[in-house]
Amino acid sequence: MPDTTPDQKMTDAVLEMYAPPTGGQAGPGALQDKIALQFRPAELILAKEASWVRHNARTAPHSAVPEFTGSRPRVLTLGVVLDEKDARGQSVDQRAAKLLSCCSPTESSLSDGRPSPPWVRFQWGGFEAVSFMSFLSRLKTTYTRFSAGGEPLRAVCEITLEEIGTTTKGQNPTSGSPDSRRSCVFVRGDSLQSVAVRSTGRAADWRSIAELNGIDDPSKVAPGRPLLLPSPRRSPE
Repeated sequence: MPDTTPDQKMTDAVLEMYAPPTGGQAGPGALQDKIALQFRPAELILAKEASWVRHNARTAPHSAVPEFTGSRPRVLTLGVVLDEKDARGQSVDQRAAKLLSCCSPTESSLSDGRPSPPWVRFQWGGFEAVSFMSFLSRLKTTYTRFSAGGEPLRAVCEITLEEIGTTTKGQNPTSGSPDSRRSCVFVRGDSLQSVAVRSTGRAADWRSIAELNGIDDPSKVAPGRPLLLPSPRRSPE
């Protein structure tokens, strides 16, 4: 179990829900909601795989050199607890229903003709390795406590999140093209210049990032906003 003292308050996790892309945009839409999770993990399972193909070579003395064919998405598996009402007064049943809605297409995506559930991102303090844009691929909810009237008061949820990759507008996301857009999340203390330096190595490329994400005022980018990043080799000179 986590190493905490009685004087320490454990940070609760949240699952952020974003509108899926509409109108041909490459990245997610605006933040729609947050689901508070009373999170007391014994463990988190984060998995990632790389794909390699080994071709048979009749002349190789032992085996042929494998060919790297791509990086697989991160997969995060965790168990969370929904217990009584959260700080916003939302019940266990209401939060469980929101989790279920992450497996169904949103009304806006249906209207746009591109059915998609919300994009989600798990957030727990400063744990960056497990915070990425994803879709909820599996949910199993076990209700373990009830009121006298039958209202659920506690639920244990097993959640599997799979990373989503972003691509340029109009590009086939399965093509594996090296020009696929990368993305990052703007965190507190960032500036567009610092994001540009990490992305392309040049602070002047902040203008490309602002244009790509429709940002008019770079001083008003909110922490937690996902940003599309330009390809380093296509950054303006």
